[in-house]
Amino acid sequence: MIRMNQYISVSEAREIIENHIFPTENMILPLLEALGFYTAEPIMATLDVPSFDNSAMDGYGFRFDDLKDSTKLKVTNTIPAGISTNDPILGKGEAVRIFTGAKVPESIDTVVMQEKVVRNGDYIQCSTDEIKKGDHIRLKASQTEKGTVIVEKNTFINHSVIGFLAGFGIEKVKVYKRLKIGLVFTGNELVEVGKTLSDGEIYNSNTYTLQAALAEINHQFSFIKHAEDRQETTFSAIKEAFENADIVLITGGISVGDYDYVKPALEKLGVTELFYKVRQKPGKPLFFGKFNEKFVFALPGNPASVFSCYHQYVKPFVLGCFGRKNLNESQDVAVSESFVMKRSSEQTQFLKAWYSQGKVHILNGQESYKMNSVAQANCLVEFPENITEINPGEKIKIWRI
Repeated sequence: MIRMNQYISVSEAREIIENHIFPTENMILPLLEALGFYTAEPIMATLDVPSFDNSAMDGYGFRFDDLKDSTKLKVTNTIPAGISTNDPILGKGEAVRIFTGAKVPESIDTVVMQEKVVRNGDYIQCSTDEIKKGDHIRLKASQTEKGTVIVEKNTFINHSVIGFLAGFGIEKVKVYKRLKIGLVFTGNELVEVGKTLSDGEIYNSNTYTLQAALAEINHQFSFIKHAEDRQETTFSAIKEAFENADIVLITGGISVGDYDYVKPALEKLGVTELFYKVRQKPGKPLFFGKFNEKFVFALPGNPASVFSCYHQYVKPFVLGCFGRKNLNESQDVAVSESFVMKRSSEQTQFLKAWYSQGKVHILNGQESYKMNSVAQANCLVEFPENITEINPGEKIKIWRI
């Protein structure tokens, strides 16, 4: 149930966001271009792997039963990898020189590695104590049978998946399309990087943070607009963003100050409020809404709030629409190395921290205006409601970033 203008919990906010995730359309990409996307359908094996019985070692192949009469065998053929020849038919007591990956003739059932034999001219001798029937032969389809699912739907395509699919000769894959994401940033005090600051001005770091963050998940802004702190310019900028994007991000102007025009603009446009205000720090005045089939996140303008709200809400939503199955994929548990307190038990706090080898150190500089801890952090510690202390040695929930 949507509760208007009431603070909700972090878990309620996550649930509402998860319930509104929608899959993007599909498209087909060449294999290498699919890096960083998610599969939009299961991928089936196009062939057996291995596609033929082959040797797992450089060594010698023979019939295991021939060793019952003699441990001395005559080498009659050589079989290199990648050479298609007629299968040699071995006589009793005969063997072949064979190399890793080479096709094993039907008359051979065992391969012994070359280090385990003594060769003298055309003859080899080996100890039966160290050999078992079937040794060092990779059987046809022992990894994968043709027609079976090799990659599930909603799988992230990284370099390993690409190499795996290439081994089946797969040239193209069906993936989820990127989302069109628009950004409206508010604030008369914001100045672009490269320009000289005047008194009272600050650099527009939020746009850089969000552009870089989206690039890390294979997305980019299709629309960026600066809205001055005036009612009509805020309204027109947000309206234009909806015309150009599937998801609109807004930074600043969502609180209730005299120059905060974002919420009135959203109401004027007819955006349905899904929630507004979360019991959290930083980022309490967070807005999530729907406009026709499009969505909007209005974030506080404070850079620490933008950072935290992006990782907790925006990123999971975007990746969920893009094909990621698990909204909580970045969640982990670690042992705290730090002691920290908070004044209020009524809100969740997200703390910048450093995680390594199962332990997490909560960084100094957690105040919302201090960004040095953001630059150092590789995770956020979730300091939940109803708890006012975290002690060293205590297990806590972290979110990797």
